[in-house]
Amino acid sequence: MSPIAEDRIIYHYCSVDGFMNIMKNRNLWLTEASFTNDAWENQMLDPVFERALAELVWDGEVAQDQMAQARDLYYHHSACFIFLGCFSSEGDLLPQWRSYADDGRGFAIGFAPSKMNFDTHSVHLNADFPNKYFLKEVIYMNEAHTERFMPLAKNWIRMRLTRGRHFTGPEIRRAIADDAAFSSLRYYCKNDSFQFERELRALWLPILLKDENGNMVKQNEKAYQQIRFRGERDQIISYTEMPFAADCIKRIVIGPKNEMKNHQDVLKIFLGASGYDDKNIEIGVSMSSYR
Repeated sequence: MSPIAEDRIIYHYCSVDGFMNIMKNRNLWLTEASFTNDAWENQMLDPVFERALAELVWDGEVAQDQMAQARDLYYHHSACFIFLGCFSSEGDLLPQWRSYADDGRGFAIGFAPSKMNFDTHSVHLNADFPNKYFLKEVIYMNEAHTERFMPLAKNWIRMRLTRGRHFTGPEIRRAIADDAAFSSLRYYCKNDSFQFERELRALWLPILLKDENGNMVKQNEKAYQQIRFRGERDQIISYTEMPFAADCIKRIVIGPKNEMKNHQDVLKIFLGASGYDDKNIEIGVSMSSYR
């Protein structure tokens, strides 16, 4: 969870159509997290929570008859609405071309995060600022991470069940920080089998509230103004548009099956017509052997 280096480039893989829309409109779509490709992705911390709860019960800190309440709070009331977009630290990864760039026919757009006003330093995410975007390196979960996150999970449970009534001043500050950190982690943790993606995530947290019956409240109207919707087969998918300036783009990589490697002057004309200065953007061609 170290800060993102200021001088690095991060890459967004996309199809040709996606590339053209991103470049012309100068925004990236961040999609609501429940629509991620990996159905298990938002459940990576569930085993950590369950183990932490079991240990607290074993130690006598939590009564057995409180377990159902703790589980209800974690599984049904702790998730917030969060929108995310995916990047990679590498601009020429064959698995990324296959999965996210139309089987190698697309592009990888290289962005300078230092130009994009990301918050890269906050330990935990918050929704206090409606136009704030976070950038986090994805954590690929293994046993070491489970051990590392156990204290966070325990303080999350303690805070939810007791609101820290038995903590001293320093303990309550630590517990509040751990509570917030554990709440955030689920949105940038993945199974370690995905390490090859070398993923980073842009994250946006709107303030969206529900009443006691689970209905959206009127105060959400401000957040609604930043949320868009698109239809895909049997789903209505919510997303937000994250704007960027032209000087955020530093590099474009042409995919291994993309014929624009033979028409790079046309690509430069497109960049110029879209308001970019091509001499400030390095154009590269994938070296992946994939046809």
